[in-house]
Amino acid sequence: MNIQRTMMGALTLMLFLPAFAQQQTVEIPQRATVEARGDSVIIRKGQGDLRIRIYEDQNEGDTDEPQEVEIYEGIYLEKEEEETNAFLDVLPFIPQKKRKNAYEPHNSGVYIGFARMTDHFLGFGDSKRFPQDLSKSWEFGFNFLSAYHNFKKNPHWGLNMGVSWGYRSFNIDGSVALVKKDGQSVFTTGDETTSYDRSRLRHFFFRIPITVEWQQRLARRRPIFFNIGPEFEIRHGVKSFTHINGGKKTRVGKGMYVNPVGVSLLAQAGYGNLGFYLRYNTYSFFQKRKGPDVEPLSFGIAWYCWYW
Repeated sequence: MNIQRTMMGALTLMLFLPAFAQQQTVEIPQRATVEARGDSVIIRKGQGDLRIRIYEDQNEGDTDEPQEVEIYEGIYLEKEEEETNAFLDVLPFIPQKKRKNAYEPHNSGVYIGFARMTDHFLGFGDSKRFPQDLSKSWEFGFNFLSAYHNFKKNPHWGLNMGVSWGYRSFNIDGSVALVKKDGQSVFTTGDETTSYDRSRLRHFFFRIPITVEWQQRLARRRPIFFNIGPEFEIRHGVKSFTHINGGKKTRVGKGMYVNPVGVSLLAQAGYGNLGFYLRYNTYSFFQKRKGPDVEPLSFGIAWYCWYW
């Protein structure tokens, strides 16, 4: 009988032990306390942030017993996420996964602005070698490929690179046309028998900007930014047009001894997805002794629409 009672008791204990253990299980909050000579350092992990509080034992009032008083609270908001980069990450039309406080490059998504010729690098005045109507000289382009490198996952600094394609047109002022003559591109002025009107020099381009960018997020988590760096330009489809004696548009030159490759200094600044740009070409637009010694510049606005 004693053996039977012992076996029944053991069986009963085995049946009720899991239920008893489950009742004793208590959810452990995500909190860690570090005791340091009576003071407390509490680290609490929350939803997307990390809070650190430090308490110190202090005697307050008439009581001799020390009480814990909070002396510091810090909140760590930035949380790094390890992600692998894929080839599709550099394409502009592929939706990108947004991360809080992540670095966002600003290459020109779509840009449009004025274009003009200057007589020297970093010049901004009217050119004496290239008569031009600035109000009718312009360019536009769009970026179709972009990549960047974030320095040590720092949300403030990064290196940007992209590829854009566009069109630029220089309107020539007065009764003047740019023509090819004796192995050079020269300006020809109208006379009593021949007049020129609405002359222009235009070309298409591919541009490859490489810029170093700094950015800082403000309210609503939109960044102000500034970037600067070199930009390589490949020119193609260069043509010169004019209207002779009020007639239809006529092509008076092709190629025009233009340097096929240019190197510019590009600077951009803005807020959020909108910004301004300024680019200066660093050497002559035309080949040496093949045309006027002028250097192009352009300035305008940009919408960085690939980065939401």
